[in-house]
Formats: sequence, structure tokens, C-alpha cells
Amino acid sequence: MSYLSKMGEGKPRRLNFLRDVTLVAAPLVSALVIARIVFFGQTTQGFSGDTGLGSFDFVTPGLISALVIFSLFYSLRRRGEQVARLVITGIAIAGTLSGLLLLKIWFDASIMVPALFYVSAAPLGYLGLYLSVRNYLGLLSERKTSLLLSGSASFLGALVGFLFPPLFTIFFLFALSLLDIMMVESDALRRTVGYRRFESIVSITTVPLEKQIVGIGDLLAYSMLTVASLRSGNLYVAGATIILILIGALITSKAAKSRLRMPGLPIPVFLGAVPYLLGLLVL
Repeated sequence: MSYLSKMGEGKPRRLNFLRDVTLVAAPLVSALVIARIVFFGQTTQGFSGDTGLGSFDFVTPGLISALVIFSLFYSLRRRGEQVARLVITGIAIAGTLSGLLLLKIWFDASIMVPALFYVSAAPLGYLGLYLSVRNYLGLLSERKTSLLLSGSASFLGALVGFLFPPLFTIFFLFALSLLDIMMVESDALRRTVGYRRFESIVSITTVPLEKQIVGIGDLLAYSMLTVASLRSGNLYVAGATIILILIGALITSKAAKSRLRMPGLPIPVFLGAVPYLLGLLVL
């Protein structure tokens, strides 16, 4: 989960800048809109002293996360590119299923005819699975792959951001940010899989910008944070979160130009969490 610099000439600098901002912002805005529509009744409650952490089990998600990370590194070392493709395909399929589940929740809340859900879900589900399989086989163009990954990050981020208490999501992303720093600074992934496999894995798991590339994990984390901030019940807080995430992403992008690689989570996540945390302290 890091920004890596890309070399080469492209479009005029201002157009490149706008394009990069749009590519990063699109999944966040989409996740915000999706969550606002589907969970409208639950996003108007405002800040509350009850953060939902009192009865939440922190140990199980922590152990599962550690096990997943260990298993992932072990698998990448043995079958780097295949595992990377499998993980990205899994995220795409999870995004498709998340979209269908969100659609079902919206249909139920809207008291619409149930048959309409199945009529619309069938082609949408097929399309998502079809594109996911083609992406695994490497048959999608770069543009279609970027759209698939961005859409998956939006749907999956919207669902996960609402399944867990906001503070848990924020602290979980803080922990991932610290792990991201250690991973990038120690160059652990490159050392684990080797240089050739590393380059291949990076090309599979990232969305290309004009001058840098951003990991799909980063976009998913940004989307989760955006939706978690929406739990405040205030669109202004969620909007401020998106703006600060983009500012953090731009700072990270600038730093990556001189350092060649830069962890993509810490600055955007730490900045993006400020509006929600301030809201808890002030309101």
C-alpha cells in the first residue's frame, strides 16, 4: 500500500493534476453517496457519546488480520503474481457482492417490489463476476481495470465502513498506517518476493495515475474512512474528511517524487480522521 513514482512525459501538468485528483476522489465520493442513499436513516443521528465500542470484540478482528497478513506474505513468497491476482480478484468479487447487498438493503428500506431487486441484481452480479474473472486472467484493459478496482473499493468501503463502529475503523486504519510505514521503510515486500516478482505484483495491485500509482488497498482504506466519518450524521464532516484525504494524498504524491516510494496510508488517514475525532471532542 504505497505510492510509487513513475517516470515519463505526459499531458500538461495541470490536466495531469486534475486527472489524478479525480481518480483518487471518485471512489471516496461514490462510497459517500452510496452510504448516504442506502443508510439514510442511520446517517442522520449526529455525534453520540456511545461510540459502539463498549461491547465490541477487538481481539477476534485483530487475530484474523494478523493471520491474513502472515498467510498473504507466505503465499506471495511462493506464488507472487498468482496470489496477487487472486487477492485483487477477491476484492473485486467482494465489491460486487457488497454492491448487491447494499442494493438489497436499499430495496428493503424503500419498500419496493422484491422482484425488481432480482431483475436488476442478476445482470449486475454477472457483470461484476465476469469482469473480475477477466481481470484475473489479465484480459482487461488498464482503463477497465482501474474502473473495476475503483468501483470495488467504493462498494466494499461503503459496506465495511458501516458494519463496524467508526472509532474501531479509525483505529484499525491507524494500525494499518503504522504497518504501512514499517513495510515501505524496510522494503519488506520486495525482499520477500524478489525484485522481478515485486514489479509484477505492483502492476497488478495498483491503479495508475499520471506520475504515480496508488494501491487498491489505499483506495479501500480511504473509502472506509469516508463512510465512517459519515456516521457523525453530518455531511460537512464527511466532506471535510474527503478533502483532507485528498490533501494527504497530494502531500504523499509530492514526497514520492523525491523518495521513489512512499507509504500511501499514514498522511491521508491521519488527516482524514481529524474531522470525526474533533467532532467527538467538541459536540
